[in-house]
Amino acid sequence: MKKTSFKCAFLIVGMIVCASILISSSPASGAPSVGVEEGEWMEYGINVTGNGAPPPTHDVRWMRITILSIKGAAFSANFTVRYANGTIGSAIWKWNFTEGNVEGWMIIPANLGPGDQFYDSAAHTHKPVNVTVQKLEQKIVLGATRTVTYGNDSLRHKEWDKATGVFVGSSEHLKNVTNKDGWYIEDLTVTINATATNMWGPQILGVNELMFYGLVATSAAVGLCVISSTVVIARRKTMGRSALPHFSQGKTAALTILAVTLFEVAGIFFFPFYSIGLSFAEINLIMQTIWTALVLVSIWFRTRANYFAHEITMLVVVCAWAIGFVAVLFMDPFSSSTEIFSNTPLRLVMNSLHGIFSVPALVLGVWLVVLWRPYSESFASKSRRIALLIPFFWLASYVVGVLDFLALHTTFFG
Repeated sequence: MKKTSFKCAFLIVGMIVCASILISSSPASGAPSVGVEEGEWMEYGINVTGNGAPPPTHDVRWMRITILSIKGAAFSANFTVRYANGTIGSAIWKWNFTEGNVEGWMIIPANLGPGDQFYDSAAHTHKPVNVTVQKLEQKIVLGATRTVTYGNDSLRHKEWDKATGVFVGSSEHLKNVTNKDGWYIEDLTVTINATATNMWGPQILGVNELMFYGLVATSAAVGLCVISSTVVIARRKTMGRSALPHFSQGKTAALTILAVTLFEVAGIFFFPFYSIGLSFAEINLIMQTIWTALVLVSIWFRTRANYFAHEITMLVVVCAWAIGFVAVLFMDPFSSSTEIFSNTPLRLVMNSLHGIFSVPALVLGVWLVVLWRPYSESFASKSRRIALLIPFFWLASYVVGVLDFLALHTTFFG
């Protein structure tokens, strides 16, 4: 009965993860797709050449676009600019792909290819138009191979990153033009190129550089775990049913805490999540999937009366979670405001449910770790009820987290 229950639990987790990955990667058919995520940004350098001078309000030499809130096909972004005289300005711009508000083609719907069109309700001709995306090619952009598309009209030539829809380069030629404020532009060419972003990172062998090192580190960690498990199993065979000596169990637990701490702190400092080509929500989903799987593995060890492996696995989860939680408090997604937890009724409900299940799960996990003592004979009986509750709360928390991801970051629920 126990074997069947745990097999079902693993199967459910696997199905949820696969479904969330497939759904989150598939845009809603027929609707303009927003390819950017909250907190993502792009910086640009601007070069002005030719005769005359731009209007003072448009004489910008650097700018940064930071994506703010997203709701369906509409979203907003903060524009920070530095003018030629060194002063800084900032404003909030709004997009709505359904209504054709594309703000000068700076960000267009994602995943458009040659022949596809997007609607511009406020083109520089003051007439609504359907803009056709032209050629497509692979290009190195900010150290990574990206698929770039092109589009133009009589005034501007734009290059967009296909996956996100964000423009990565543009050129505008203005000659003998008088703007609405009466400023005359004789003959100027304005060239804009992306200089930095957190939407993707440099690549090695076609893989994101940080992801590449992360895979190497993960492979090394998995290899170490396999070797350690082999050693433990071999020692158990030589010692029969007896556990590791008291000193060896305590030493292993201490080394586990140290290894997890060093590994996660190193990952935070050298592979910051905001530089990886995944959103914060996607990385959080991946990490929670790993922790939930390890919790189930830990409970499986317990059903085999291997309390040492059960406790060490749980110790890894608790330590990793504690370090990650502290680190998140100092990272960009939550540094400016806690409004993101409750800025919509759906987000408030989902985060409240997540808290209802996750807080007891984490408290019980810490309690289980605190109860354990090396070579303890009473640990099994003392921790029996806690061990029964942990998988329930942890799985419930994980399921709510997946539903939260699907509701707030995909179009699965419309």
